[in-house]
Parts: sequence; C-alpha cells; structure tokens
Amino acid sequence: MEDVYYQYNPWWEGKPFDSGILRQGYIDQIGSSFERKQIDVIVGSRRVGKTTFLKQLIKKLLEGGVEAKSIFYLALDNPRIVKTPISEHLKEFRKIFMHSRDDKIYLCFDEIQDSPNWEAELKSIYDSENVKIVCTGSTSSLIKREVGKLTGRQIIMKIYPLTFKEYLIFKNNMPSKAEDYKYEKLLGEYLETGGYPENVLKPSEEYMTNLIDDIIAKDITRLHRINRPDALKELLTILSDSVGTRTSFNKISKVLGITVDTVKEYIGYLEEAFLVKPLEKWSASRMDRIYSQKKIYLYDTGVKTVLTGKGDLGFKVENAVFLELSKQYANMGYYAESEKELDFVYGSVKAPSALEVKYDSKIDWKDKRFAGIRLFTNRYAGVKELTIISNSVSAKIKEGALAINVIPAWKFLG
Repeated sequence: MEDVYYQYNPWWEGKPFDSGILRQGYIDQIGSSFERKQIDVIVGSRRVGKTTFLKQLIKKLLEGGVEAKSIFYLALDNPRIVKTPISEHLKEFRKIFMHSRDDKIYLCFDEIQDSPNWEAELKSIYDSENVKIVCTGSTSSLIKREVGKLTGRQIIMKIYPLTFKEYLIFKNNMPSKAEDYKYEKLLGEYLETGGYPENVLKPSEEYMTNLIDDIIAKDITRLHRINRPDALKELLTILSDSVGTRTSFNKISKVLGITVDTVKEYIGYLEEAFLVKPLEKWSASRMDRIYSQKKIYLYDTGVKTVLTGKGDLGFKVENAVFLELSKQYANMGYYAESEKELDFVYGSVKAPSALEVKYDSKIDWKDKRFAGIRLFTNRYAGVKELTIISNSVSAKIKEGALAINVIPAWKFLG
C-alpha cells in the first residue's frame, strides 16, 4: 500500500504536482478557519473541483513552510484502499516517516463517504491526535446524516461550479475596462457551457452527459433504494425545462407515472447530489412558505443545455442570478400574489430587497411585465433595494421614493 501513498503524495519526494487554476475565493474562505483544529468538510457535486481545491490547499501549506512529509493526501474511493479504515492509513503514514505523537500533521481525505465508519474514525483521530483534517464529500445526504456525530468538531464549506468571473479566468479571456462590449457574448457562452471546470477547459456534450449519469449512478442510486432509476434523469430533464417556474408535483407524477411522494423524494435526492436547488415562496407566513409550490433551479446551467438544448438564455440568466443570491442570503424566496410574480425577494419582512430578471435590451418600467414588482412594493413600503437584471441596459429609475437600479447581467454576475 506504500506505493499508493507515494503516488498520491509526490511532494514527499520533491516532485511537482498539478494544482490546477486557483479558485482564490475558496482559498480565502477556508483560510480564516484553517488554523483552527476543527475538521473542514468540503462538499459539492462530483467533478466540481474538490480534489483540485485540496491540491491547492496542499500547495499553500508547502509555500507556507509546512514540511512535505507532514502532509498526507488520499483519495478514499480508490479500490485498493477503500476498505481500509482511516486510522490504519494514519498509522502507516506515521510509520513511514517515524512521526512522533507530538508532531502536527495535515490529513487531506478525498471522497470521505467511501471510507468505512468514517465519522467515528474522524472523531477518534480528532480527539486524540495532533492533526488538522480536511476532507471532501459528494453527497450532502450522507455528510449531513453522519457529520452530526462530529458536532462542534467540523466546519462545512460548499464548492459550486465556476462563477462567470471564474469562467473568464479559466478561459484566460478577461476583457479590459475598454472592452465591455465583449461581456454579453462571453456571458452567453458561459451560460451554455456551465461551470464544471473540466468542461469549461474542454467543452463536450459527451462529458456532461457522462457526468450527469455518473452523479445519478454513484451519488443517488448507489445510496438509495430507487424503484425507477430511469425516472431520475427524466425528472431532471423536466426540471431543467421548467427552470424558474412553479413546480407542480402532481403534473410531474402523471408524466412520469410515479406517485407524488416519489416525485418529492427523487427531487430531494437530486438536491442532495448537488444537481438541483429549490426556492420557496417568500412570505411572512411559515405555513405559506411550506405549502406553496416551489421553484426548482439547477446548480449548473450546462446541465440544462445538455438536457434541453441551447437557448433559453433568459432562464439561464435567472438561474445564474439565483445561485449568486443563494450564496449570500439564506432567507430568500420568490413573491407571488394575484397571478403576479417577482423573481427574488431577500432580507427581512420589514426591509426586504427585491430583484427581477428581465433579459431584454430595453427596459420600460411601465410595462405590464413589471406588475409583480409594483404590487410587491405597494404591499411592502419598507423595500430597501430594488434591482432589475437586464441584457445590456444600465440605468437608474426613480418611482416616487423608490430607487430602481437596472444592471446588465454580465455586470451583476461578474
């Protein structure tokens, strides 16, 4: 097994290793907690870049003066080591370099959910060893279920597909300040391609199809008792085709020939595998939030492209805006009343902020399409901020005491 350890840890022999393109935002985010003893649990979709991120952390440690032989990385889904408990790997690591118990070591474990009894193993190591542990997982259901045993010992961070700004960095195509006119086309390319790093660097419909199949097979059907595995991808296709619209579980159940409860269950599995993310209705009433229809968005717009085709840029922009807002605001929802809707509301009931996506080249505040916003601002006099996301329009609109900020999608997402 020692040969496997050396293959995974080339820095032990001073060999170079690929750490990919830096995702600085996540490095900064984990930096504030990295010196604490707590276990950092990195979650996110399969192939979203978690392994690369671990390599970037390792590079940062080495650059910071940590000894190479104090850093131990393992991909725990490797068939040769998958059945071996983490504590045994740690014992072998200490034996190779004759570490004393007082020596601080850094443990980086990829796909932690594939290791036997991992939660108890991590707890024991955390409580008894001088270690810093960083691990990744691709299935939020398993992480949430088991990480509870590590209460007080862990910090969870989620990695998303690339943002528009990260996409431009990966493509090495960041326009200068004098080239704003390029952004609109680049945004369209980003929305069609999505943000899975490998697909950005080398776009391929086959890659995305295989990725979706992989996630469904390895992160859903392998972990749950699925009576209709074929219905999962059909369901994902239906949800992709109706991004941004209220979801009727009854209609979906009739189309797929499964019960409403099964539809809800399967959507939950897709959410746990970081494929979809629901949005509740925004309301002061808890019962209204629970029982109203949800809207379903995707973690990546490239999934929509491969399942429902190119185009639908307006819906893809809305999806991308939703993802950015969801990273910042836990209390967020859509507003609906009297058949009128507003895409996103966030903040407190007393002073909410609102955002509407209208991916157009012309914005007319008097247009009936803004009836939902006008109704909302009439209902909630304390509206703090109102934003309209356009295609290319940048403007400030004054409606009485209300200030409306119109921003091009590329600027908001960039």
